Amino acid sequence: MTYPLFIQVRRLLLSASLVLAAGAFADTSDLEIPYRVRIKGAPDGAILGEMKSVSDAIALRRSPPISERQLQRRAERDLPRFQQILRAHGYYTAEVMLRINTDRKPARVTYQVVAGEAYRLRDVLIEPAADSAVGVMPRLPQLGLYRDAPFSARAALRASNAIAQQLQHQGYPFPRVTEPEVHVEHAAQAVDLRYAYETGPLASFGDLSFSGLVTVRESFVRAKAPWQQGDPFDGSLLRQAQRRWSGSGLFASVRVLKGEALDEAGALPVHVAVSERKHRTVSLGGGYATDEGFRARATWEHRNLFAQGERLALSWAASEISYNTEARFQKPDFRRVDQTLTYSLRAALDEPDAFRSRNVGTVIGIDRLIRTGLVLGGGVGFKYASVRDAEEQERFGLLYVPLRIDRDTSDDLLDPRRGGRWSLGLAPYQDVIGRDINFYKLRASGTRYVPLGRRPEIDLAGRVTLASILGEERSDIPADERLYAGGGGTIRGYAFQSVGPLDGKTPLGGRSLAVTSAELRWRLNPEFGLVAFIDGGTAFEGVYFDSKEDVLWSAGVGFRYFTPVGPLRFDLAFPMDRRRGTDDAYQFYISLGQAY
Repeated sequence: MTYPLFIQVRRLLLSASLVLAAGAFADTSDLEIPYRVRIKGAPDGAILGEMKSVSDAIALRRSPPISERQLQRRAERDLPRFQQILRAHGYYTAEVMLRINTDRKPARVTYQVVAGEAYRLRDVLIEPAADSAVGVMPRLPQLGLYRDAPFSARAALRASNAIAQQLQHQGYPFPRVTEPEVHVEHAAQAVDLRYAYETGPLASFGDLSFSGLVTVRESFVRAKAPWQQGDPFDGSLLRQAQRRWSGSGLFASVRVLKGEALDEAGALPVHVAVSERKHRTVSLGGGYATDEGFRARATWEHRNLFAQGERLALSWAASEISYNTEARFQKPDFRRVDQTLTYSLRAALDEPDAFRSRNVGTVIGIDRLIRTGLVLGGGVGFKYASVRDAEEQERFGLLYVPLRIDRDTSDDLLDPRRGGRWSLGLAPYQDVIGRDINFYKLRASGTRYVPLGRRPEIDLAGRVTLASILGEERSDIPADERLYAGGGGTIRGYAFQSVGPLDGKTPLGGRSLAVTSAELRWRLNPEFGLVAFIDGGTAFEGVYFDSKEDVLWSAGVGFRYFTPVGPLRFDLAFPMDRRRGTDDAYQFYISLGQAY
Protein backbone atom coordinates (compact mmCIF):
# COMPACT_ATOMS: atom_id res chain seq x y z
CA MET A 1 0.00 0.00 0.00
CA THR A 2 2.91 2.32 0.77
CA TYR A 3 4.34 2.34 -2.78
CA PRO A 4 1.07 3.24 -4.57
CA LEU A 5 0.52 6.02 -2.01
CA PHE A 6 3.97 7.44 -2.84
CA ILE A 7 3.13 7.41 -6.54
CA GLN A 8 -0.12 9.27 -5.93
CA VAL A 9 1.61 11.91 -3.81
CA ARG A 10 4.29 12.39 -6.45
CA ARG A 11 1.62 12.82 -9.13
CA LEU A 12 -0.17 15.43 -7.03
CA LEU A 13 3.07 17.37 -6.47
CA LEU A 14 3.94 17.21 -10.17
CA SER A 15 0.48 18.46 -11.14
CA ALA A 16 0.72 21.29 -8.66
CA SER A 17 4.14 22.35 -9.98
CA LEU A 18 2.85 22.36 -13.55
CA VAL A 19 -0.09 24.53 -12.54
CA LEU A 20 2.21 26.97 -10.74
CA ALA A 21 4.60 27.10 -13.73
CA ALA A 22 1.75 27.70 -16.13
CA GLY A 23 0.53 30.51 -13.95
CA ALA A 24 3.99 32.00 -13.85
CA PHE A 25 4.31 31.92 -17.65
CA ALA A 26 0.82 33.31 -18.05
CA ASP A 27 1.71 36.29 -15.88
CA THR A 28 5.13 36.98 -17.51
CA SER A 29 3.71 39.38 -20.10
CA ASP A 30 2.19 41.43 -17.29
CA LEU A 31 5.64 41.78 -15.70
CA GLU A 32 7.50 42.81 -18.90
CA ILE A 33 8.83 46.37 -19.03
CA PRO A 34 8.75 47.73 -22.60
CA TYR A 35 11.09 50.67 -23.08
CA ARG A 36 12.57 53.17 -25.50
CA VAL A 37 16.21 54.19 -25.82
CA ARG A 38 17.66 57.61 -26.52
CA ILE A 39 21.31 58.66 -26.78
CA LYS A 40 21.82 62.39 -26.31
CA GLY A 41 24.92 64.51 -26.75
CA ALA A 42 26.93 62.31 -29.17
CA PRO A 43 29.60 64.48 -30.88
CA ASP A 44 28.47 63.59 -34.40
CA GLY A 45 26.24 61.29 -36.40
CA ALA A 46 28.97 58.74 -37.14
CA ILE A 47 29.77 58.25 -33.47
CA LEU A 48 26.07 58.05 -32.67
CA GLY A 49 25.68 55.32 -35.28
CA GLU A 50 28.55 53.33 -33.78
CA MET A 51 27.06 53.62 -30.28
CA LYS A 52 23.70 52.39 -31.52
CA SER A 53 25.31 49.44 -33.30
CA VAL A 54 26.93 48.08 -30.10
CA SER A 55 24.08 48.82 -27.68
CA ASP A 56 22.46 45.83 -25.95
CA ALA A 57 19.62 48.06 -24.80
CA ILE A 58 18.77 48.86 -28.42
CA ALA A 59 19.39 45.38 -29.82
CA LEU A 60 17.17 43.69 -27.18
CA ARG A 61 14.21 46.07 -27.25
CA ARG A 62 11.97 43.38 -28.74
CA SER A 63 12.68 41.18 -25.68
CA PRO A 64 11.62 43.42 -22.77
CA PRO A 65 13.05 42.61 -19.31
CA ILE A 66 10.73 41.37 -16.56
CA SER A 67 12.18 43.53 -13.80
CA GLU A 68 13.66 46.96 -13.27
CA ARG A 69 16.88 45.35 -12.06
CA GLN A 70 17.21 43.36 -15.31
CA LEU A 71 16.63 46.54 -17.32
CA GLN A 72 19.27 48.34 -15.23
CA ARG A 73 21.87 45.60 -15.82
CA ARG A 74 21.09 45.53 -19.54
CA ALA A 75 21.52 49.29 -19.89
CA GLU A 76 24.69 49.39 -17.76
CA ARG A 77 26.41 46.89 -20.08
CA ASP A 78 26.42 49.60 -22.73
CA LEU A 79 28.38 52.13 -20.66
CA PRO A 80 31.91 50.70 -21.10
CA ARG A 81 31.24 50.09 -24.79
CA PHE A 82 30.21 53.71 -25.29
CA GLN A 83 33.31 54.88 -23.42
CA GLN A 84 35.51 52.75 -25.67
CA ILE A 85 33.95 54.23 -28.81
CA LEU A 86 34.38 57.79 -27.53
CA ARG A 87 38.02 57.15 -26.59
CA ALA A 88 38.64 55.67 -30.03
CA HIS A 89 37.58 59.03 -31.48
CA GLY A 90 39.82 61.02 -29.15
CA TYR A 91 37.29 61.90 -26.41
CA TYR A 92 39.36 60.72 -23.47
CA THR A 93 37.53 62.81 -20.87
CA ALA A 94 34.05 61.92 -22.07
CA GLU A 95 31.43 60.77 -19.58
CA VAL A 96 28.26 58.82 -20.25
CA MET A 97 25.45 59.05 -17.69
CA LEU A 98 22.52 56.66 -17.55
CA ARG A 99 18.99 57.57 -16.51
CA ILE A 100 16.07 55.11 -16.43
CA ASN A 101 12.50 56.27 -15.93
CA THR A 102 10.04 53.42 -15.37
CA ASP A 103 7.19 55.70 -14.37
CA ARG A 104 6.48 56.36 -18.04
CA LYS A 105 4.89 53.79 -20.34
CA PRO A 106 6.93 52.62 -22.13
CA ALA A 107 9.92 53.19 -19.87
CA ARG A 108 12.66 55.60 -20.95
CA VAL A 109 16.34 54.64 -21.07
CA THR A 110 18.42 57.76 -21.67
CA TYR A 111 22.19 57.97 -22.14
CA GLN A 112 23.56 61.48 -21.74
CA VAL A 113 26.98 61.96 -23.34
CA VAL A 114 29.25 64.75 -22.08
CA ALA A 115 31.98 64.45 -24.69
CA GLY A 116 34.30 67.33 -23.81
CA GLU A 117 37.08 68.26 -26.24
CA ALA A 118 38.56 65.72 -28.64
CA TYR A 119 42.28 65.15 -28.11
CA ARG A 120 44.44 66.11 -31.09
CA LEU A 121 47.09 64.13 -32.92
CA ARG A 122 50.36 65.83 -32.06
CA ASP A 123 53.25 63.73 -33.33
CA VAL A 124 53.81 60.56 -35.36
CA LEU A 125 57.03 58.55 -35.29
CA ILE A 126 57.65 55.80 -37.87
CA GLU A 127 60.93 53.94 -37.40
CA PRO A 128 62.48 50.59 -38.41
CA ALA A 129 63.13 47.90 -35.85
CA ALA A 130 66.69 46.96 -35.05
CA ASP A 131 68.61 45.23 -37.89
CA SER A 132 65.87 46.11 -40.43
CA ALA A 133 66.28 47.95 -43.69
CA VAL A 134 64.98 51.51 -43.79
CA GLY A 135 61.92 52.09 -45.95
CA VAL A 136 60.94 55.46 -47.36
CA MET A 137 57.67 56.51 -45.75
CA PRO A 138 55.06 58.69 -47.46
CA ARG A 139 53.80 61.91 -45.96
CA LEU A 140 51.26 61.66 -43.17
CA PRO A 141 48.23 62.72 -45.27
CA GLN A 142 48.97 59.81 -47.60
CA LEU A 143 48.66 57.56 -44.53
CA GLY A 144 45.39 59.20 -43.55
CA LEU A 145 46.94 61.04 -40.58
CA TYR A 146 46.88 64.80 -40.01
CA ARG A 147 48.68 66.64 -37.24
CA ASP A 148 46.42 68.77 -35.02
CA ALA A 149 43.35 66.90 -36.28
CA PRO A 150 41.07 65.03 -33.83
CA PHE A 151 42.63 61.69 -32.98
CA SER A 152 40.98 58.58 -34.48
CA ALA A 153 41.98 55.06 -33.46
CA ARG A 154 40.49 53.75 -36.70
CA ALA A 155 42.68 56.08 -38.77
CA ALA A 156 45.71 55.04 -36.70
CA LEU A 157 45.08 51.36 -37.45
CA ARG A 158 44.48 52.08 -41.15
CA ALA A 159 47.84 53.83 -41.22
CA SER A 160 49.50 50.56 -40.14
CA ASN A 161 48.13 48.90 -43.27
CA ALA A 162 49.18 51.89 -45.38
CA ILE A 163 52.75 51.61 -44.05
CA ALA A 164 52.82 47.90 -44.91
CA GLN A 165 51.54 48.65 -48.43
CA GLN A 166 54.22 51.32 -48.86
CA LEU A 167 56.93 48.83 -47.91
CA GLN A 168 55.49 46.29 -50.35
CA HIS A 169 55.57 49.00 -53.02
CA GLN A 170 59.31 49.36 -52.33
CA GLY A 171 59.96 45.67 -52.97
CA TYR A 172 59.46 44.01 -49.56
CA PRO A 173 56.69 41.39 -49.84
CA PHE A 174 56.66 40.38 -46.15
CA PRO A 175 56.82 43.54 -44.03
CA ARG A 176 55.72 43.54 -40.40
CA VAL A 177 54.24 46.67 -38.86
CA THR A 178 53.39 46.73 -35.18
CA GLU A 179 50.14 48.15 -33.91
CA PRO A 180 50.71 51.80 -33.07
CA GLU A 181 51.84 52.71 -29.59
CA VAL A 182 49.44 55.37 -28.34
CA HIS A 183 50.80 57.90 -25.86
CA VAL A 184 48.20 60.19 -24.34
CA GLU A 185 49.15 63.44 -22.61
CA HIS A 186 46.07 64.60 -20.75
CA ALA A 187 47.51 67.95 -19.72
CA ALA A 188 48.00 68.95 -23.37
CA GLN A 189 44.98 66.96 -24.60
CA ALA A 190 47.30 65.46 -27.19
CA VAL A 191 48.05 62.01 -28.61
CA ASP A 192 51.39 60.79 -29.98
CA LEU A 193 51.76 57.70 -32.17
CA ARG A 194 54.74 55.46 -32.71
CA TYR A 195 54.98 52.79 -35.41
CA ALA A 196 57.77 50.20 -35.67
CA TYR A 197 58.29 48.06 -38.74
CA GLU A 198 60.48 45.32 -40.17
CA THR A 199 60.91 45.32 -43.93
CA GLY A 200 61.80 41.66 -44.35
CA PRO A 201 63.80 40.52 -47.41
CA LEU A 202 63.90 42.43 -50.70
CA ALA A 203 62.42 40.40 -53.58
CA SER A 204 61.68 40.26 -57.29
CA PHE A 205 58.71 38.75 -59.11
CA GLY A 206 59.04 35.00 -59.69
CA ASP A 207 56.94 32.49 -61.61
CA LEU A 208 53.32 33.45 -62.38
CA SER A 209 50.88 30.52 -62.49
CA PHE A 210 47.12 30.16 -62.98
CA SER A 211 44.41 27.70 -62.03
CA GLY A 212 40.71 27.53 -62.87
CA LEU A 213 40.99 28.56 -66.52
CA VAL A 214 38.61 26.54 -68.69
CA THR A 215 37.64 28.47 -71.83
CA VAL A 216 39.69 31.63 -71.37
CA ARG A 217 43.13 31.48 -72.97
CA GLU A 218 45.96 31.72 -70.44
CA SER A 219 48.12 33.93 -72.67
CA PHE A 220 45.35 36.57 -72.67
CA VAL A 221 45.08 36.54 -68.88
CA ARG A 222 48.85 36.47 -68.37
CA ALA A 223 49.31 39.55 -70.58
CA LYS A 224 47.24 41.57 -68.13
CA ALA A 225 49.89 41.22 -65.41
CA PRO A 226 51.69 44.60 -65.22
CA TRP A 227 55.08 43.00 -64.49
CA GLN A 228 57.54 40.55 -66.01
CA GLN A 229 59.33 37.74 -64.24
CA GLY A 230 62.48 39.15 -62.66
CA ASP A 231 61.10 42.68 -62.19
CA PRO A 232 61.49 44.19 -58.69
CA PHE A 233 58.55 43.18 -56.52
CA ASP A 234 55.85 45.84 -56.09
CA GLY A 235 52.71 45.06 -54.07
CA SER A 236 50.72 47.80 -55.82
CA LEU A 237 51.11 45.89 -59.11
CA LEU A 238 49.37 42.89 -57.54
CA ARG A 239 46.38 45.07 -56.69
CA GLN A 240 46.42 46.59 -60.19
CA ALA A 241 46.42 43.12 -61.75
CA GLN A 242 43.56 42.03 -59.47
CA ARG A 243 41.48 44.95 -60.74
CA ARG A 244 42.29 44.11 -64.37
CA TRP A 245 41.35 40.44 -64.04
CA SER A 246 38.22 41.16 -62.02
CA GLY A 247 37.17 43.97 -64.36
CA SER A 248 37.38 41.78 -67.46
CA GLY A 249 33.91 40.38 -66.76
CA LEU A 250 35.18 36.84 -67.42
CA PHE A 251 35.50 35.59 -63.85
CA ALA A 252 33.15 35.12 -60.91
CA SER A 253 36.11 35.28 -58.51
CA VAL A 254 39.81 36.11 -58.67
CA ARG A 255 42.31 35.37 -55.90
CA VAL A 256 45.89 36.59 -56.18
CA LEU A 257 48.09 34.52 -53.85
CA LYS A 258 51.66 35.42 -52.97
CA GLY A 259 54.08 32.62 -52.29
CA GLU A 260 54.85 32.00 -48.61
CA ALA A 261 58.60 32.30 -49.14
CA LEU A 262 61.16 33.43 -51.69
CA ASP A 263 62.89 30.94 -53.94
CA GLU A 264 66.65 30.44 -54.04
CA ALA A 265 67.07 33.40 -56.39
CA GLY A 266 65.17 35.75 -54.06
CA ALA A 267 62.07 35.78 -56.27
CA LEU A 268 58.48 35.52 -55.07
CA PRO A 269 56.13 33.20 -57.00
CA VAL A 270 52.58 34.42 -57.57
CA HIS A 271 49.57 32.17 -58.16
CA VAL A 272 46.20 33.35 -59.51
CA ALA A 273 43.14 31.20 -58.80
CA VAL A 274 40.08 32.10 -60.88
CA SER A 275 36.58 30.81 -61.31
CA GLU A 276 35.07 31.48 -64.73
CA ARG A 277 31.56 32.89 -64.94
CA LYS A 278 29.07 32.04 -67.65
CA HIS A 279 30.01 33.90 -70.81
CA ARG A 280 26.60 34.02 -72.52
CA THR A 281 23.66 36.07 -71.30
CA VAL A 282 20.23 37.01 -72.55
CA SER A 283 18.61 40.13 -71.10
CA LEU A 284 15.18 41.64 -71.50
CA GLY A 285 14.15 45.16 -70.53
CA GLY A 286 11.40 47.64 -71.01
CA GLY A 287 9.81 50.86 -69.88
CA TYR A 288 7.00 53.30 -70.42
CA ALA A 289 6.72 57.04 -70.98
CA THR A 290 3.58 59.02 -71.68
CA ASP A 291 5.12 60.65 -74.75
CA GLU A 292 7.03 57.66 -76.17
CA GLY A 293 4.71 54.83 -75.14
CA PHE A 294 6.00 51.38 -74.25
CA ARG A 295 9.60 50.43 -74.90
CA ALA A 296 11.08 46.93 -75.11
CA ARG A 297 14.65 45.73 -75.50
CA ALA A 298 16.23 42.30 -75.90
CA THR A 299 19.98 41.58 -75.93
CA TRP A 300 22.09 38.45 -76.44
CA GLU A 301 25.77 38.73 -75.46
CA HIS A 302 28.82 36.49 -75.63
CA ARG A 303 31.75 37.80 -73.54
CA ASN A 304 34.44 35.34 -74.62
CA LEU A 305 33.84 34.77 -78.31
CA PHE A 306 37.36 33.73 -79.33
CA ALA A 307 38.70 32.79 -75.85
CA GLN A 308 40.36 36.17 -75.28
CA GLY A 309 37.53 38.24 -73.81
CA GLU A 310 36.01 39.35 -77.12
CA ARG A 311 32.43 40.56 -76.73
CA LEU A 312 29.64 40.26 -79.27
CA ALA A 313 26.27 41.78 -78.40
CA LEU A 314 23.17 41.57 -80.59
CA SER A 315 20.28 43.79 -79.52
CA TRP A 316 16.81 44.73 -80.66
CA ALA A 317 14.73 47.62 -79.34
CA ALA A 318 11.30 48.95 -80.17
CA SER A 319 8.98 51.69 -79.04
CA GLU A 320 6.12 53.63 -80.58
CA ILE A 321 8.59 56.07 -82.16
CA SER A 322 11.63 53.92 -82.93
CA TYR A 323 12.70 50.45 -84.07
CA ASN A 324 16.33 49.46 -84.24
CA THR A 325 18.67 46.49 -84.26
CA GLU A 326 22.38 46.60 -83.52
CA ALA A 327 25.44 44.34 -83.54
CA ARG A 328 28.41 45.41 -81.43
CA PHE A 329 31.82 43.71 -81.24
CA GLN A 330 34.60 44.62 -78.78
CA LYS A 331 38.16 43.36 -78.75
CA PRO A 332 39.85 44.14 -75.39
CA ASP A 333 43.59 44.63 -75.06
CA PHE A 334 43.88 45.59 -78.72
CA ARG A 335 47.59 46.19 -79.38
CA ARG A 336 48.04 47.06 -75.70
CA VAL A 337 46.40 46.10 -72.38
CA ASP A 338 44.57 49.40 -71.80
CA GLN A 339 43.05 49.68 -75.29
CA THR A 340 39.75 48.36 -76.72
CA LEU A 341 38.71 48.08 -80.37
CA THR A 342 34.97 48.50 -80.99
CA TYR A 343 32.97 47.88 -84.15
CA SER A 344 29.21 48.44 -84.38
CA LEU A 345 26.55 48.14 -87.07
CA ARG A 346 23.09 49.63 -86.53
CA ALA A 347 19.89 49.86 -88.59
CA ALA A 348 16.91 51.91 -87.41
CA LEU A 349 13.55 53.39 -88.27
CA ASP A 350 12.96 56.55 -86.20
CA GLU A 351 9.52 58.20 -86.32
CA PRO A 352 9.20 60.94 -83.69
CA ASP A 353 7.02 63.99 -84.37
CA ALA A 354 10.03 65.94 -85.70
CA PHE A 355 11.03 63.66 -88.60
CA ARG A 356 10.97 60.21 -90.14
CA SER A 357 14.38 58.60 -90.68
CA ARG A 358 15.37 55.28 -92.17
CA ASN A 359 19.07 54.86 -91.49
CA VAL A 360 21.91 52.39 -91.26
CA GLY A 361 25.31 53.19 -89.81
CA THR A 362 28.60 51.71 -88.78
CA VAL A 363 31.39 52.91 -86.49
CA ILE A 364 34.86 51.57 -85.76
CA GLY A 365 36.79 53.11 -82.91
CA ILE A 366 39.44 52.68 -80.26
CA ASP A 367 39.09 53.55 -76.57
CA ARG A 368 42.16 53.97 -74.41
CA LEU A 369 42.12 53.94 -70.61
CA ILE A 370 44.41 56.79 -69.61
CA ARG A 371 43.99 56.07 -65.90
CA THR A 372 41.25 54.72 -63.70
CA GLY A 373 37.96 56.28 -64.77
CA LEU A 374 39.48 58.39 -67.59
CA VAL A 375 38.91 57.19 -71.19
CA LEU A 376 40.01 58.78 -74.47
CA GLY A 377 38.15 57.58 -77.55
CA GLY A 378 38.23 58.15 -81.29
CA GLY A 379 37.17 56.49 -84.53
CA VAL A 380 35.47 56.84 -87.87
CA GLY A 381 31.84 56.27 -88.79
CA PHE A 382 29.46 56.30 -91.73
CA LYS A 383 25.69 56.78 -91.71
CA TYR A 384 23.31 56.50 -94.63
CA ALA A 385 19.88 58.01 -93.97
CA SER A 386 16.70 58.85 -95.80
CA VAL A 387 15.14 61.66 -93.79
CA ARG A 388 11.80 63.40 -94.18
CA ASP A 389 11.02 66.45 -92.06
CA ALA A 390 8.36 69.17 -92.27
CA GLU A 391 9.90 70.59 -95.44
CA GLU A 392 11.17 67.76 -97.67
CA GLN A 393 12.70 64.30 -97.90
CA GLU A 394 16.44 63.96 -98.52
CA ARG A 395 19.16 61.34 -98.52
CA PHE A 396 22.46 61.76 -96.73
CA GLY A 397 25.69 59.78 -96.62
CA LEU A 398 27.54 61.19 -93.62
CA LEU A 399 31.17 60.34 -92.99
CA TYR A 400 32.19 61.47 -89.51
CA VAL A 401 35.03 61.21 -86.98
CA PRO A 402 33.77 60.96 -83.36
CA LEU A 403 36.26 62.03 -80.70
CA ARG A 404 35.58 62.09 -76.98
CA ILE A 405 37.06 62.10 -73.51
CA ASP A 406 35.12 60.69 -70.56
CA ARG A 407 35.75 60.85 -66.84
CA ASP A 408 33.78 58.70 -64.38
CA THR A 409 34.37 58.86 -60.62
CA SER A 410 30.89 57.70 -59.61
CA ASP A 411 30.49 54.74 -57.25
CA ASP A 412 27.75 52.86 -59.14
CA LEU A 413 26.56 52.54 -62.73
CA LEU A 414 22.78 52.55 -62.16
CA ASP A 415 22.47 54.08 -58.68
CA PRO A 416 25.39 56.44 -57.97
CA ARG A 417 25.58 58.22 -54.60
CA ARG A 418 28.90 60.05 -54.78
CA GLY A 419 31.46 61.18 -57.32
CA GLY A 420 30.60 62.41 -60.79
CA ARG A 421 30.77 61.96 -64.52
CA TRP A 422 31.72 64.34 -67.30
CA SER A 423 32.17 63.99 -71.02
CA LEU A 424 33.49 66.15 -73.88
CA GLY A 425 32.78 65.20 -77.49
CA LEU A 426 33.60 66.56 -80.94
CA ALA A 427 32.57 65.07 -84.30
CA PRO A 428 33.09 66.62 -87.76
CA TYR A 429 30.56 65.44 -90.41
CA GLN A 430 30.84 65.46 -94.20
CA ASP A 431 28.12 64.40 -96.66
CA VAL A 432 29.80 62.24 -99.33
CA ILE A 433 26.89 61.27 -101.63
CA GLY A 434 26.02 64.53 -103.33
CA ARG A 435 25.23 67.45 -101.03
CA ASP A 436 28.25 69.55 -100.19
CA ILE A 437 27.55 70.04 -96.50
CA ASN A 438 29.85 69.71 -93.54
CA PHE A 439 29.29 70.59 -89.92
CA TYR A 440 30.75 70.02 -86.46
CA LYS A 441 28.89 68.73 -83.41
CA LEU A 442 30.24 69.68 -79.98
CA ARG A 443 28.82 68.35 -76.74
CA ALA A 444 29.77 68.70 -73.07
CA SER A 445 27.98 67.17 -70.12
CA GLY A 446 28.63 66.78 -66.43
CA THR A 447 26.89 65.19 -63.47
CA ARG A 448 27.65 65.32 -59.78
CA TYR A 449 26.44 63.18 -56.88
CA VAL A 450 26.70 64.45 -53.29
CA PRO A 451 25.51 62.50 -50.22
CA LEU A 452 23.87 64.94 -47.81
CA GLY A 453 23.27 62.58 -44.92
CA ARG A 454 23.31 59.01 -43.68
CA ARG A 455 20.32 59.20 -41.30
CA PRO A 456 18.15 59.86 -43.23
CA GLU A 457 19.97 58.76 -46.39
CA ILE A 458 19.55 61.76 -48.68
CA ASP A 459 21.58 62.52 -51.81
CA LEU A 460 21.73 65.46 -54.20
CA ALA A 461 22.29 64.81 -57.91
CA GLY A 462 22.83 67.49 -60.55
CA ARG A 463 23.38 67.48 -64.30
CA VAL A 464 24.29 70.04 -66.99
CA THR A 465 24.43 69.39 -70.76
CA LEU A 466 25.58 71.88 -73.41
CA ALA A 467 25.80 71.24 -77.16
CA SER A 468 26.22 73.12 -80.42
CA ILE A 469 26.39 72.45 -84.19
CA LEU A 470 28.71 74.65 -86.26
CA GLY A 471 29.15 75.04 -90.00
CA GLU A 472 25.69 74.93 -91.63
CA GLU A 473 22.29 76.55 -91.37
CA ARG A 474 19.65 74.59 -89.49
CA SER A 475 17.68 73.76 -92.64
CA ASP A 476 20.78 72.19 -94.22
CA ILE A 477 21.53 69.93 -91.25
CA PRO A 478 19.74 66.54 -91.43
CA ALA A 479 16.72 66.58 -89.15
CA ASP A 480 17.87 63.47 -87.28
CA GLU A 481 21.21 65.17 -86.44
CA ARG A 482 19.79 68.40 -85.03
CA LEU A 483 19.54 69.06 -81.30
CA TYR A 484 16.28 68.48 -79.42
CA ALA A 485 15.10 68.87 -75.83
CA GLY A 486 12.15 67.45 -73.95
CA GLY A 487 11.33 63.97 -72.69
CA GLY A 488 12.67 61.57 -70.10
CA GLY A 489 16.31 62.01 -71.10
CA THR A 490 16.41 65.82 -70.96
CA ILE A 491 13.42 67.78 -69.60
CA ARG A 492 10.77 65.60 -68.01
CA GLY A 493 7.22 66.93 -68.14
CA TYR A 494 7.35 67.92 -71.80
CA ALA A 495 6.81 65.60 -74.75
CA PHE A 496 9.80 64.03 -76.49
CA GLN A 497 11.79 66.62 -78.55
CA SER A 498 9.07 69.27 -78.04
CA VAL A 499 11.12 71.93 -76.20
CA GLY A 500 12.65 74.36 -78.68
CA PRO A 501 11.70 75.77 -82.09
CA LEU A 502 8.28 74.53 -83.30
CA ASP A 503 6.27 74.71 -86.51
CA GLY A 504 2.82 74.52 -84.97
CA LYS A 505 3.27 71.39 -82.85
CA THR A 506 6.07 69.92 -84.97
CA PRO A 507 9.59 70.22 -83.48
CA LEU A 508 12.17 71.70 -85.82
CA GLY A 509 15.25 71.09 -83.71
CA GLY A 510 18.05 73.53 -83.07
CA ARG A 511 21.74 74.17 -83.47
CA SER A 512 22.47 74.57 -79.76
CA LEU A 513 21.18 73.05 -76.57
CA ALA A 514 21.32 73.81 -72.84
CA VAL A 515 19.71 71.50 -70.28
CA THR A 516 20.07 71.23 -66.51
CA SER A 517 18.52 69.04 -63.83
CA ALA A 518 18.63 68.57 -60.07
CA GLU A 519 17.29 65.71 -57.97
CA LEU A 520 16.92 65.23 -54.21
CA ARG A 521 16.97 61.49 -53.56
CA TRP A 522 15.71 60.11 -50.24
CA ARG A 523 16.22 56.40 -49.57
CA LEU A 524 13.54 55.38 -47.08
CA ASN A 525 14.89 51.84 -46.51
CA PRO A 526 16.80 49.20 -48.50
CA GLU A 527 13.80 48.64 -50.80
CA PHE A 528 12.11 52.00 -51.37
CA GLY A 529 13.02 55.62 -52.07
CA LEU A 530 11.50 58.96 -53.02
CA VAL A 531 12.77 61.68 -55.37
CA ALA A 532 11.93 65.34 -55.94
CA PHE A 533 13.35 66.92 -59.09
CA ILE A 534 13.44 69.99 -61.30
CA ASP A 535 14.51 70.09 -64.98
CA GLY A 536 15.00 73.02 -67.32
CA GLY A 537 16.44 74.12 -70.64
CA THR A 538 15.69 74.35 -74.35
CA ALA A 539 17.05 73.82 -77.85
CA PHE A 540 18.03 77.12 -79.52
CA GLU A 541 17.65 77.98 -83.18
CA GLY A 542 21.11 79.55 -83.47
CA VAL A 543 24.60 78.21 -82.89
CA TYR A 544 24.92 80.14 -79.64
CA PHE A 545 22.59 80.26 -76.65
CA ASP A 546 20.12 83.10 -77.05
CA SER A 547 18.85 84.62 -73.80
CA LYS A 548 15.80 85.93 -75.66
CA GLU A 549 14.49 82.43 -76.33
CA ASP A 550 12.28 80.84 -73.69
CA VAL A 551 13.79 78.34 -71.28
CA LEU A 552 11.13 75.90 -70.05
CA TRP A 553 11.10 74.35 -66.58
CA SER A 554 9.41 71.35 -65.07
CA ALA A 555 9.17 69.78 -61.63
CA GLY A 556 8.05 66.44 -60.33
CA VAL A 557 8.29 63.61 -57.86
CA GLY A 558 9.45 60.03 -58.24
CA PHE A 559 9.36 56.67 -56.56
CA ARG A 560 12.23 54.17 -56.55
CA TYR A 561 12.10 50.44 -55.92
CA PHE A 562 15.63 49.12 -55.43
CA THR A 563 16.29 45.76 -57.09
CA PRO A 564 19.52 43.70 -57.22
CA VAL A 565 20.20 45.04 -60.73
CA GLY A 566 19.41 48.69 -60.00
CA PRO A 567 16.53 50.96 -59.02
CA LEU A 568 13.22 50.72 -60.82
CA ARG A 569 12.21 54.32 -61.57
CA PHE A 570 8.71 55.83 -61.56
CA ASP A 571 8.66 59.60 -62.29
CA LEU A 572 5.70 61.96 -62.54
CA ALA A 573 6.62 65.34 -64.05
CA PHE A 574 4.61 68.54 -64.49
CA PRO A 575 5.45 71.35 -66.98
CA MET A 576 5.85 74.64 -65.09
CA ASP A 577 5.71 76.67 -68.34
CA ARG A 578 2.84 74.80 -69.95
CA ARG A 579 2.04 75.95 -73.49
CA ARG A 580 -1.65 75.97 -74.34
CA GLY A 581 -2.51 73.39 -77.00
CA THR A 582 1.03 71.91 -76.95
CA ASP A 583 1.82 70.44 -73.54
CA ASP A 584 -0.11 67.89 -71.53
CA ALA A 585 -0.75 68.42 -67.83
CA TYR A 586 1.84 65.80 -66.87
CA GLN A 587 4.19 63.11 -68.20
CA PHE A 588 4.86 59.72 -66.60
CA TYR A 589 8.04 57.62 -66.94
CA ILE A 590 8.98 54.05 -65.94
CA SER A 591 12.46 52.62 -66.51
CA LEU A 592 15.41 50.87 -64.84
CA GLY A 593 18.14 53.01 -63.32
CA GLN A 594 18.23 56.56 -62.05
CA ALA A 595 17.39 59.35 -64.50
CA TYR A 596 21.12 60.19 -64.68
